[in-house]
Amino acid sequence: MNSNYPGLQLFWKAAILGVLLVITACQSAPISGRNQLILFSIESESTLGIDAYREILNEKEISDNPNLTHRMNTVGQRISETTDQPGLAWEFTLFDDESANAFALPGGKVGVNTGLFEVAKNDAQLAAVLAHEIGHVLARHSSERLSRRLLVQGGLAVLSMGMGNNSQDYVQLAASAATLGVVLPFTREQESEADHLGLIYMARAGYNPRMAIELWRNFQATGDDRAPEFLSTHPAPGTRIKLLEQLMPEAIAIYEQSQH
Repeated sequence: MNSNYPGLQLFWKAAILGVLLVITACQSAPISGRNQLILFSIESESTLGIDAYREILNEKEISDNPNLTHRMNTVGQRISETTDQPGLAWEFTLFDDESANAFALPGGKVGVNTGLFEVAKNDAQLAAVLAHEIGHVLARHSSERLSRRLLVQGGLAVLSMGMGNNSQDYVQLAASAATLGVVLPFTREQESEADHLGLIYMARAGYNPRMAIELWRNFQATGDDRAPEFLSTHPAPGTRIKLLEQLMPEAIAIYEQSQH
């Protein structure tokens, strides 16, 4: 291809900019030490997380179940005190929602649905979920995912500009390839990393990490239909169980230390 082709010139300019961004915005995830590209400050991501949390509070109904709320707060605070950022102002809210789900946002805002307690049969299994969500926050996965998405969108914009009027089909093809090859596997990588972090945090807090495997067996037993794993942002339960089994010796050693 001719080096004077405008699309190629734009591509190389974008590539150089991308390299500079990678060099200047790299950091390491806790425990795993994985290199990360994050283009946002902790302050800005916390602001976004808190704003999103306020919107959720306005949209969803908060549960008035005192027993479940107490269990959630007790387990959540116990785990947060064992992390690398124990001073973060964590806030846990129980939502009246039958779906078995939980989420966490930058700034230490964690939401738990009442339906989760149908799958998390005991406090140790609840700890596995909350430690996983806390792991997402401490590894700054939201900012990392947004940073990656911005870079992908920027590359597609450069491709579109360079190819002119005939760009639509090529850009759509590139967008599909980016989703399947970059965005989805990347979010699955984050989920696996949060599983690892969660296993370590719950073990530090004195919760039996073996219960994380039992939790995912409970999810498997629900029989929910899932998209093929390569089209999903989350690993399949069986995949998660295999990873947890591999990580279990490390977690058990930490758990046994916490009992002394």
